[in-house]
Amino acid sequence: MRSRLTISNTTIIKRSTGVVENHHSFPFSVTKCGAEMNDRRHFKRSLGMVLLMSTVAMTSGFKIVSSEELAKIRNEGSSPEVDTSSLFHDDITPWANSSSREADEVLSAIDDQSFSEACQEYGVQKSQAFPCTFWVQVAGTVDSVDTSSRVGKIILSSGDKDVEILIGPVIPNTTLRDGYPEVDYSDFGNQDAFATLSEGLNSEVLSLVDEVGEITPGDRVSVVGAFSTWDGQEDAVQIVPVALNRVNAE
Repeated sequence: MRSRLTISNTTIIKRSTGVVENHHSFPFSVTKCGAEMNDRRHFKRSLGMVLLMSTVAMTSGFKIVSSEELAKIRNEGSSPEVDTSSLFHDDITPWANSSSREADEVLSAIDDQSFSEACQEYGVQKSQAFPCTFWVQVAGTVDSVDTSSRVGKIILSSGDKDVEILIGPVIPNTTLRDGYPEVDYSDFGNQDAFATLSEGLNSEVLSLVDEVGEITPGDRVSVVGAFSTWDGQEDAVQIVPVALNRVNAE
């Protein structure tokens, strides 16, 4: 007659960070072959190994938790629910209206100063992993509307650089999410939730554009929005709007 006993489902977590470092199962078996002394000897040896591994884990900055505790720790790291529409209209747009600078002023600073100095004074850059985002105000006459691709653009005849207002139906970047200083990746904890937030904010931009209605060459518009850049060397400034108005609208 044979029987097998297994100790498993133990997880080692680093104490200093609370991060799951590894899973360890410590199986051992007791085989009944009519030799009771062998049974005891196998049991003691296996149990000793479990205690040894537990001691090593605890004295080296780790602790052992149950499967239930592990599930609780993982759930605590879940991403928060975000009302994207409220974030866009109640937080980002008012902040942009009060914090944005004239586009000509910002573009002149990028050309005249070192880029890092201009970013520090006028932009938002959360870390070196993100481009610098500048929040600007611009008004001008619509030179053309380019809908030849899904990344539609209103092109303004304003200043030395082409100023393009992105109107979709595809907004291809994460400018609004990355440029708003109150939102950080650490608030979400996983890339999927962080990406979903950006997609939601870009959807709000499309709703904003739809509310304004058709804009045609010759119209005069005013815009508040943001553009992102790594070095400021682009030929065109592509602005993602959070406020868009036709000045000559009836």
